[in-house]
Parts: sequence; structure tokens; C-alpha cells
Amino acid sequence: MTAVRKARCAPDPALRRSLDTLSAAPTERVTGLAVTRTGRRPGTAPGLVLVHGLGSSRTAWAPILAGLAERFDVLAVDLPGHGHSEPLADGEAADPAALADRVAAALQALDLPHPHLVGNSLGGWIGLELAAAGRLASLTALAPAGLLLEPSRPTRWLRLNRQLARATGRVADPLLGVRAVRRLTFISGSADPAALDVELARSAARALRICTGYERALDGTAGRRFDRAVQVTVPLTVVFGDDDRILPAPGNQERTAVPAGARWVVLRRCGHAPMWDAPAECLQLVDQTVAAAGGRTPR
Repeated sequence: MTAVRKARCAPDPALRRSLDTLSAAPTERVTGLAVTRTGRRPGTAPGLVLVHGLGSSRTAWAPILAGLAERFDVLAVDLPGHGHSEPLADGEAADPAALADRVAAALQALDLPHPHLVGNSLGGWIGLELAAAGRLASLTALAPAGLLLEPSRPTRWLRLNRQLARATGRVADPLLGVRAVRRLTFISGSADPAALDVELARSAARALRICTGYERALDGTAGRRFDRAVQVTVPLTVVFGDDDRILPAPGNQERTAVPAGARWVVLRRCGHAPMWDAPAECLQLVDQTVAAAGGRTPR
């Protein structure tokens, strides 16, 4: 176990401060989306957008927020029907391309038409759609969904995790203080779930439980895959953990689904949320991807 991962076993004051920042009321509400804007002042550093995965929220980014905030003008976004964002309207499309359009509209309103973006899982797929549409300066995709050779149904883990979160309800908060419970609850998301920070685990379980857009967004991925690789021309880094149980290789990690020039990284002893299991490595990869686009990463 690395030093970084050992440190996660004990409460981390910086992580807890980041959780407080991300779980507080959003600093912006744009086109129905809740946004926490933090870090460097706009105009003094590159704009960097964080897009979480299905059933998650802005708080998922807490392990790397402090590091990113030193370098960037950071905007962490809650997707529709997630976190503090407004629910999806009746009949509103919730496929990855439609969700990308919602994020793009918010960024346009915030005067960030071409930011850098870091996305996890569904957020990575949304980032790929935005990159293909020419709306990003660079993309770091952490365990992105959509990289399939052929469209398929979502993995059963996604529905099982949602059912577990809803069944345990508020009882989950005290239970997640127990390492064995964290190990069972997050076995599909982390390579070392028992070592997850307790408050991070509670926040993740709470976000999954209260999410109103879960089923719509999940159904929006069914029978679809990302198929616009030729339209992605910005620097792209794709990052997977070698112990990703939500999107395991090879079926969910098709390298031909991204441009031939994309950087592809596999992190050891890492699960579906690389920013949890390998925060230092993720920060370095974001820096490198932004730098490849000519962006500054001031210290």
C-alpha cells in the first residue's frame, strides 16, 4: 500500500475541509445546475470543471479538490437530478449527449465556453461528448463510461448499488463508521473500500440514496456508446484502475473508442473512482493533460 493510500485510513483535515466546501450550498446556480466555484480567481488560472458520475455529487471530488484549487479556477458541477441540482423535467432527455448539452449551457452562462474538464464514469462520457463538440480545452477522463465496442445494457452493479443505498436509508450513516461495512458497501467502487474516509463514504452513500435522476440517467446509457472519437481533437487522457468492477476490462475499456493519440493510463490497485484510490496520481495526470493543451498550472 502506498503512503498516499495509508494516509486515507485516518481522518484527513484537508479532505474534511474539501467535503465541507463541496457539501455546502452551491456558490452558483446556473441553468438548474448547482456549482461550487473555488480555487484561483477567474482569469488568473485555467478554468477546470469537475463532473461526477451516476448517482454521485460534487462531494466525490473532495480527495483532490485542495490540490486542484491551488492550480485552477475550479467549478464542481452537480448533474441534473443529482446533489443540489434541479430534478430532470418530465420528458427531458437524460442520455450522455443531452446531459453534456446541459453542462455546456451552464459553462456558457458562466463565461467558460472552453474549459478543461475532469470527469468520472458518466461524467467522463459527458466530457467525451463535450470534447467531440469542440467545447473543451482538454479532458482527463477517469474511468469513463461509454467506451464499448458494441452498445449494451448497464452493469448489474449500478442497480444493486442504488437498491442498497435506498434500502439502508439513514441507518447507513452510523453503519459506515465500521470498516467492514465500508468494505462491503464500496467494493464495486474502490480497490480498498475499508480505508475510505468515513465522511467521504457517508457523503457518497447519501448522494446515491437521494438522487432523483438516477434511473433516467442510467436508462439513458442503455444501448448507447461513445462513437465520436474522430471528432475529439483536444488533449485527452483516459485513466482506468486495474480493479474497476463497475466498468471492467476489456468490455468497457475499448481503446479504439477514443482517438489514437489519446493517452491511456492504467493505475495499479485502483478501482472505479481513481480520485479516491490514487489522488496524487490523478492530480499529476490532470496537470499533464492541461499542460499538453498549453494551459498554465500555477503553483
